[in-house]
Amino acid sequence: MGAREDPPRDRGPRRRGRAPTAYRRPGLHPDAETVLFPAEASVGAPPRPREPHPGGLSPREPADGGEPGARPPDPGHGAAGTAPHPAHRPGRRRAWISRAVLLAILCMQAVLSLRMHNSAFEDEALYLYSGRLEVAHLLHGAPLQGNFAAYFSGAPVLYPVLGAAANAAGGLAAARAVSLAEMLAVTALLYSLTRRLFGERVGLCAAVLFAVTEPAIFLGNLATYDASALFLLAVAAWIAVRSAPARWPLVLLAAPVAALAVATKYAALLYVPTVALLYALTAWPRGRRRAVAYAVLLVAAVAGLLDGALRLAGPDYLRAIQGTTLARAQGMTPATTLLKESLLWGGALFALAVVGTVAYARRVPPEPGAQIAAAGGRLRRVSLGAVLTGTALLAPAVQLHLHTDVSFQKHIGFGLFFAAPMAGVGLARIIGDHFRRPQIGVAVWGVVLVLGMVQASQLFSGWPDSRPLVGALSSYLRPGARYLVEVPEVPIYYLMGRPGAQPRQFTSTFVIAYTDSRGQMLTGPPGFVAAIRDGYFRVVAYNGAVTPAVDGAVARALQTSGSYRLAKIVLFPGPFAHAPYYIWVKR
Repeated sequence: MGAREDPPRDRGPRRRGRAPTAYRRPGLHPDAETVLFPAEASVGAPPRPREPHPGGLSPREPADGGEPGARPPDPGHGAAGTAPHPAHRPGRRRAWISRAVLLAILCMQAVLSLRMHNSAFEDEALYLYSGRLEVAHLLHGAPLQGNFAAYFSGAPVLYPVLGAAANAAGGLAAARAVSLAEMLAVTALLYSLTRRLFGERVGLCAAVLFAVTEPAIFLGNLATYDASALFLLAVAAWIAVRSAPARWPLVLLAAPVAALAVATKYAALLYVPTVALLYALTAWPRGRRRAVAYAVLLVAAVAGLLDGALRLAGPDYLRAIQGTTLARAQGMTPATTLLKESLLWGGALFALAVVGTVAYARRVPPEPGAQIAAAGGRLRRVSLGAVLTGTALLAPAVQLHLHTDVSFQKHIGFGLFFAAPMAGVGLARIIGDHFRRPQIGVAVWGVVLVLGMVQASQLFSGWPDSRPLVGALSSYLRPGARYLVEVPEVPIYYLMGRPGAQPRQFTSTFVIAYTDSRGQMLTGPPGFVAAIRDGYFRVVAYNGAVTPAVDGAVARALQTSGSYRLAKIVLFPGPFAHAPYYIWVKR
């Protein structure tokens, strides 16, 4: 591509005074003609003028720090620093076809998410009922019944309030619908920014790959703040790519969006540098100093906004950031388990991203009629592919460092979003130009689809249907009574409207600070045992699966105590074996 073709030679007899020959250059609009001098000029005729090299550079001069002697890019494809020819804009028919394909991808993603059914997950229940308390506190001054700002991994006044508003309008289904709309918007933004970087076909490939991954399917039907944070990060990344050609620092429009993403979920701070690097590498061919300066300015603006927000919010938020993100407690999950989960949840898309990175570094894909960003030299292309693909490794690296897979199935989706553009390049290269190998591309996409569907379904069925437990507990509620429940968030969410089911009445088996009759403060299993011995709780419900050490001590204390009786054993039907709940009630 990019080489100038000579006009076809006239095979007939030569004639003097021949009119200039008109021909159409490949890739130009059918109506655009270029008039050249005759191919067979007579001796002494003026030489044919030589067309300037794209961008005013010589064939041996690199465009933006690339290798000397590299093949000059085609000016019609936007692969150099020059703007594409106006006649290269895609036709209206092609644009409508691409939008129709994108709409079909979004519909498929929605169906894959909505096909999963289960009761509220404990995180969903916690955020939704805490949001309800936050709204009542903000509007009416009601007590919060818990210092959520001190231990939430996101600001409790952001997503929990949004989720609670949706829940008040339509219940759990409406709250989950907010996450679905956000994840669909993430896929659409991914398509838009990938199309801007690599072209229409690559954008569709990236969207169809990301839409069937486990995080996209799972988060689309989960009422947590992960979907909101990822949506805000996607908006920030889209602004970074779209503002790259501008001379003015329009990329600063992404600063408040990125800061809001971090406030929504503190772990999103890990991906702000990727947004800044994405802008710098996209704007690099148009001006290196400007690209670096604006990227640094973007990071500084985000840091300034977060610092100001923390100063206004108070020390509880800083304590929560340190406890949930910066200095999170170590777990006991083996590294082999985390590596296996990484491969199942994102290994296929990551492998395609590696293929796309290598292919993009070797050759710029031709996209006739595409308005794409400047590809620049090989060093810039390698850097762009490495940044986007390497971002998919951030979440696995953090989880391996912490030896825990808590929320790993959600966190991995942030990195896969940034790696998806390069995965789209890889899938497009596998399919080939003019769909030479569509069967291979379909087979690869089928693997990603099957893995995403199976893993998302297993995760969504990983917690028991809480309706039998909630129904059993509802008959033992009393105003002012105290309840020890292994996972109290779910009963609190479903029973919150009743006077005997206020959040302050519930205690979980994770932590306790109980003062016994002798005035001694006890924590851990001794604290639970002392509380049961003194008859502190009216109802005790456990299943021995979440906190087995505490549950064992509680079970022995209940069996030796004469103050409680085993009232009911709650079984959970379904394809997955969930441990039954044992409900003990005070006599």
